[in-house]
Amino acid sequence: MSTTERIPLPSGNWIQLRDAKTLRRGDKKRAISMVTDMDKVVKMAYEMTDGLLAVLVIDWSYTLPLPSESLDSLDLLPIEDDDALMKAIEPARLLVFPEQPNPADPKQLEDPASPTEPSAD
Repeated sequence: MSTTERIPLPSGNWIQLRDAKTLRRGDKKRAISMVTDMDKVVKMAYEMTDGLLAVLVIDWSYTLPLPSESLDSLDLLPIEDDDALMKAIEPARLLVFPEQPNPADPKQLEDPASPTEPSAD
């Protein structure tokens, strides 16, 4: 049985999220499908957040439809709750989209256990 946690927000409202461990491949595809402009990184981050909130929020205290019923509800939330929402779904984001090494940063590609130096090519 999964557990959920009610998360208080700065505005005095709260949200209740699905346990991230209950996410399935279909939830990931649904969240990805909500990203409409891959060229805009910040916009993409918010669209991805909206997608995750749509599949994670199971209840909240706002007098608005849940994100799964209307993504427009997210745009009406108090601004002071934004950072708290982003922080609350970070474990789910990392589960669905694990951090990948940046090939442009050689430090991220180094293996401290490797007995040889990385090649210079």
